[in-house]
Amino acid sequence: MEKQISFEQIEEFKQIYNSDKTNKIIENAITKNGLENACINRDIIIENQPIFNIELPESKRYNQQDSWRCWIFGGLNLIKHNIAKNLNIDVMNLELSDNYIAFFDKLEKSNNVYENIIELEKIDFDYIRKENIIKYAVSEGGYWDFFVAIVNKYGIVPYLFNPNVVESKNYAKIEYLYTEKIKKDIVKLCELKKNGSDKDLLREKKNKLLQENYILLSKILGEPITKFNYEYKDKNGEYKRIENLTPIEFKNQFLDLKLENFVTIGNTPMYNKEYYKVYRRKYTENVYQNSYVKYLNLPIEDLKELTIKQLEDNIPVYMGAHILKFRDKCSGILDTRLYNYKESLNFETLSKEEALNLYDISMHHIMTFTGVNIIDNKPQRWKIEDSYGDSEKVNGYYIMNDNFFNDFVLSVVIDKKYLSDTQLKLLDQEVIDFENDDPF
Repeated sequence: MEKQISFEQIEEFKQIYNSDKTNKIIENAITKNGLENACINRDIIIENQPIFNIELPESKRYNQQDSWRCWIFGGLNLIKHNIAKNLNIDVMNLELSDNYIAFFDKLEKSNNVYENIIELEKIDFDYIRKENIIKYAVSEGGYWDFFVAIVNKYGIVPYLFNPNVVESKNYAKIEYLYTEKIKKDIVKLCELKKNGSDKDLLREKKNKLLQENYILLSKILGEPITKFNYEYKDKNGEYKRIENLTPIEFKNQFLDLKLENFVTIGNTPMYNKEYYKVYRRKYTENVYQNSYVKYLNLPIEDLKELTIKQLEDNIPVYMGAHILKFRDKCSGILDTRLYNYKESLNFETLSKEEALNLYDISMHHIMTFTGVNIIDNKPQRWKIEDSYGDSEKVNGYYIMNDNFFNDFVLSVVIDKKYLSDTQLKLLDQEVIDFENDDPF
């Protein structure tokens, strides 16, 4: 057999294609209306009604636009109900600053990568490249562990005291600029190491670099507030004023969820991951040695059971998923049966394990579970709060069929009190590091 495609083969393919008249009908439908519009299954949209028998109160939707801050908004969506309750205000009237968290995340990420370079025994650019020490060092993206580390260290502020600015809404410009600045700093640190500077001298240099970063970020994102007078009206219409609050005081006074008690439960059935093991992503932190990205790998049914337990206590569930497939933004439906690809295109989908093994899916988006519909003790569909405003989907919410949960949800964040004794004991085992290019 020939190793290249021959013209005889092309002619054979053409004859086979045209021998089936339905192929041309499908071709005309797709080329005229687009792939998804031509293949969408209307019955699936009708089946997934936006009704849930476990559901949190409605809240104002954030809009991340092009900021890549879904991981921050997922965290804010988890904590805002608790803060609103403690302030005695309607959660619809509470908005927290993502820009404040993003500022310190970037500053801490730069410190983390500087420390990783300082702690290297020798300068080996081949090692640095292969280990991806700097590839994602100051990326705009993040994880639950990042959110907890920043909030516990720097606190929280209401949105109006640290609002978004022009560059808050588009990650690309600032990420490219900031990444290049950090890489230039790494060159400087490497030169000092080559010239024999000890760690004390390197950290003196690091401090100057961090000062530069603070100034650069303040010019672009606005300098973070350190004290503010908080004025609001509670549910009873009573005026309240609290003077000289720091962000940490605001967090300590009005957030009584212990974020450090929430752990990430993953579902990654792939060739290099085992269930009931704890995994940690290499070199991926913001606050140095205090924000490790790690998770307990469990079967998917365990993730569902834990998510339901937390929702039953009116606590949202931070979740990570791949949502680029089998999604209809117009209806807000996430369902693996949504498009008739198999019938229209003779298309076979990858299993979750196959997709992970071949790096076809990853945890590219963070959202929040806020409801579920359960029939005969089995979840049928899930309500998901997104962070792209309320103009699309169902007022900004997705309706996820349970089959989509099986195939594309990769993690949930759960308060440890909902874990079984056996699951809790698993958290104490030695962690296994995995490459930061792995799909999580």
